[in-house]
Order: sequence, then C-alpha cells, then structure tokens
Amino acid sequence: MTNIELPYVEKNRTRHGVMRYYLRIAGKRICRLPDDIESEDFSKAYWKARNTVRPLVEDTGPKPISRQVKPGTFRWLCMEYMRSHEFTTLDLTTQTRRRHIMESMWHEPLKAGDERTFADMPLQHMDVTNLEVLRDRKKETPFAADERLKVLRQVLDTAHNGKPITPNIARLVKPFRAQTDGHDTATPADLERFIAHHGTGSKATLYLAIQMYTGLRVSDLAALGPQHRRKDAFRFRLFKNRNRTPVDIDITIHPILEAVLATHNTTGPTYLVTEFGKPFSVKGLGNRISDWWTQAGMPNLTSHSVRKGLATDVAHNEATDSMLEAMFGWRDSKTSKIYTRNAERSRLARQTVERINWDGVGSQLLPLDEAENG
Repeated sequence: MTNIELPYVEKNRTRHGVMRYYLRIAGKRICRLPDDIESEDFSKAYWKARNTVRPLVEDTGPKPISRQVKPGTFRWLCMEYMRSHEFTTLDLTTQTRRRHIMESMWHEPLKAGDERTFADMPLQHMDVTNLEVLRDRKKETPFAADERLKVLRQVLDTAHNGKPITPNIARLVKPFRAQTDGHDTATPADLERFIAHHGTGSKATLYLAIQMYTGLRVSDLAALGPQHRRKDAFRFRLFKNRNRTPVDIDITIHPILEAVLATHNTTGPTYLVTEFGKPFSVKGLGNRISDWWTQAGMPNLTSHSVRKGLATDVAHNEATDSMLEAMFGWRDSKTSKIYTRNAERSRLARQTVERINWDGVGSQLLPLDEAENG
C-alpha cells in the first residue's frame, strides 16, 4: 500500500502549484505533513500524528473500512481514479465533492443486513444491478442519485497505460434526469425590491450592482477588486475550470457600475469585504448573499438568479450568442442559445401577432365606437 492510499490525508494545491498535505480527521485539520507523499519521512510523520489522535479516529465517523486497499476492488479503482489526470486537474472543491460521494458509497452495505460493503467488492463481481442499488439509495433526492451515477461513470472510465481497467457498466444504468428550471430568474421588479430594502449605500446593493452589470459567479465576485481594472474594463481569469480549461474574460465597466463603485471606499484587494475589512471566502460570500435575499423577502432567489436575469435581459435586447459567450465566459453556444432562442421566440411571436388580420372580422368583436376608432 502506498502513502497516497492512506486515509485522512487532505491535499491542497497552493496558488503556485505546490501540493501540500495535511492530516484531517472528523472535519478537523490536525497537522501539516511533509511535501513528498512517497517519502519515508511522510510515512513516519503520518503515523506519528495518527497514533496521537487515534481515539478521535476510532470514536467518530462511520464504520471504518479495511485500511488495506485490496487490488481489483471498487475502492481500489476509486483510488486509481483519484490519482488520474482527469481527477487531479479538477478544481479542489470539485475533487472534494466527488471524493465525498465515493467515500459514501464505500461504506454502504451490499444489501440490508449484510456486513460486507461496496468498498471491498471485486470489480469482476460488480454488475449493473449493484450500480442500480447505489443509485436507488438516493432516489428520494433524484439529483443526488444522478450525481452519484455520474461519479460512477467517471470512476469506471479510469484507464491504465491507455487501456480501460474495467468495462464501464455504469453507462448502462439510466439516470433519473429530474427535470427542473434550476434557479429562479431575477426580474427587474425583484431587483427594485432588493435595492429598496437594503438601501443604495449598503454593501448588499454594492454586491447587486456588480452582479447586475457583470453577471459574475460568486467565486469571481469574491475575488474581484481594483487590481482587475484595466482602464474601463475588468480583465481576469474565471475561477471555474481555471485548472483544466481556463477562460480569460474582458468585461467593460458599465457607467452605472462605475458610478456605484465610486461611492464606496475600497482599500483592500476586493470590492466586497466582511465587517472586518477582509475579503470574503467563496462560501462565506455565498452565504451572505443568500442572507441578503432572504432579508429582502425573496429567499427563493440566489446570486445565480441575477446571472440568469442578466442573460435574459441582454438576450431580449438582441444580444447575440457570441456576445453572451464573451461576457459570461461560456465556451460554446449551448448555454447562450437557451437565452437567445427564448428571446427570439418572443420577438417573432410579437411580430406574428402584429400580422394577424382576419380580413377585418376582429373589429366586429368591439363596441361600435371602439371599432370605428380602431
């Protein structure tokens, strides 16, 4: 067993690309470990720290899985996937989410009352029925079920020396594909209500102004600051997919946003800061934005609601697919067409209604005086 298979090891890549390792148990970071995960020093430091906190390991969390990863098992394949280029090039937040999904499946029993878990199940015995069991255990939350199936497909796609390790039977399992329109779309009336509640000089309205005229995600709003200004535009690399398929954008600063920013004294690296003058974390800002919408009486709306509202607004004002892709950082027209297609339908429907004639019969539906004036 190699060091990378040891449990409770947290990986954290710095902004300079250096991978750092920590021992993390029960949601608590215990200590930093040596940088060379394959070294003897790493192994010694790891086990010394583990032995120090052994009661915490034994008394918390789900039933532990065999510490020795058995080759050819489901957990072994997951570990292979987590060493792959496809996994390590994902954002750390995405890696963490997928790791949690995999670990939750490891601990599940093969069937009710069975002490055996999926972690040690040999790949040669794993079939479509087993994967349907894992999917259906999340059927009460269809999105979670589909996300679990998505991760299974990625794990079973893992290759060694360019060849698949095992057939990807997960592709034979059907997702629930729960239908939804996603986040609600913020309307101009919603924005007016938000501004009226919080006031024009508030931090909440500063956030709204930035998002109304940039359409940025929370991960980018948390980092945006004066250092990103280049004359009359913001230029920076989007946070999402920055490690795999980076996208650099250039957004002209709207005159209204320029005026709003001028009314706020910015001394730090970001426009949006906490009560202590420090930049928000992405999660912290997301929570604060959610609070602001709830306080304004619209808990159904989110930061993404404003992003959708902006895309809808510019599409109805005849922005093209290419315009939306440039502003929102979308890499293809799949997303932009959602908005431009709807806007085009609305415009065409309006033009069509204007052409309804019925050879003047419609005038007979009106009172005589209105028909004469019409």
